[in-house]
Amino acid sequence: MNRQLAPEINLIDSITFPNVEQLKLDNGVPVYLLNEGVQDVVKIELMFKAGKWFESKNLIADFTNRMLREGTKNYSAKQIADTFDYYGANFNTSSGFETAGASLFSLTKHIDLLLPVFAEIFTESVFPENELNTILSNRTQRLSVDLKKNDFLANRDFLNALFGKNHPYGRVSEFEHFENIFVDDLKAFYKSYYSATNLTILVAGKFSPSLVEQLNKYFGSKNLLRDVPAAPIDYAIESSAERIHHTEKSDSVQSAIIIGNMSINKTHPDFLKLSVLNTVFGGYFGSRLMSNIREEKGYTYGIYSSFASYPHAGFIEIASEVGKDVRDATLKEIQHEINVLRTELIDEEELQVVKNYMSGKILRSIDGPLKFSETLKGLLIYNQDVSYIDQLLKTVREVTSDELLQLAQKYFDYDKMYKVTVG
Repeated sequence: MNRQLAPEINLIDSITFPNVEQLKLDNGVPVYLLNEGVQDVVKIELMFKAGKWFESKNLIADFTNRMLREGTKNYSAKQIADTFDYYGANFNTSSGFETAGASLFSLTKHIDLLLPVFAEIFTESVFPENELNTILSNRTQRLSVDLKKNDFLANRDFLNALFGKNHPYGRVSEFEHFENIFVDDLKAFYKSYYSATNLTILVAGKFSPSLVEQLNKYFGSKNLLRDVPAAPIDYAIESSAERIHHTEKSDSVQSAIIIGNMSINKTHPDFLKLSVLNTVFGGYFGSRLMSNIREEKGYTYGIYSSFASYPHAGFIEIASEVGKDVRDATLKEIQHEINVLRTELIDEEELQVVKNYMSGKILRSIDGPLKFSETLKGLLIYNQDVSYIDQLLKTVREVTSDELLQLAQKYFDYDKMYKVTVG
């Protein structure tokens, strides 16, 4: 072996996925099982269609999810926390635009003891008013702090500009929204949306077949069917007519910059190839934006671009924080890089580096049952399966510079982008 020569780099030809078993509980709840791994740990994740898209008042979905851990019919908030801590388990709630739910990480040997408590959170939550008042106070204070941050303000302005203030993707938190949240709202949302008809369960790690029986015992009951939720609203997108939005802050030494416009989501046929193009442009540390604006110009510590994908919309976003004195210069450099992307072919060496990087990233996304469960969760939101990953790998391997140039001309247009700056 000649250690003076770097090992040859080869693109990945195919992927062997972890085995995924699908079944349904007695009440029809779909369950995905990834029973693999060498460590005696297991993760159970509940994913409800109960995100921001389904709420009738701003923040109701978020606060309903946050209050789940604050007490049930048989357990106080302290007892719930103490139980998980005693067995070394980790319990997390999460709420997004489309889904909300929780995950439980535990040693396999303790999961049978923790499941009754975990299940009661989703079947017998009581939403104590004193706990809600404490959380409302804390979140109000946090908003006061966040509103002083340039990047936070820029993100709010950008989403407002793209979607409008009445769209779930563009609606942001205001102080008056916290004053309009009541326990009865949370209970009603919980009863309607945290039900079997909205639930998907993912289990990953090393566990015994008896765990399925336990899941059916606690989550397969017809009592979990509860109310049938109302059909979600088909929200209209009300984009701003103004393309330039600036908020001056005389006391700031930096400016937050966000540039972008409406685009496609991951269900569109162009999205996979566009992911390669975006990686070249601003999707990783060696991207063109980073090489130019960070490494060459020294304007920022970091700049990135991404194609944000949600089930009902997608958009491109370019974001950074720079010194106020170089804000305009940074915008010109971003415009320059977009023009180059639209007019010049990507050379094969640069494209090969990106293909190698993306291939490795795909492998990391399925590295072990716990990591793969996160990838699978993202696919299920779009009613996709693991064949999507195979398609992505094939696209990364075969896409050409000519195809990427055509996509750049189709999806990157600086003049049509919203330019939001704060500072």
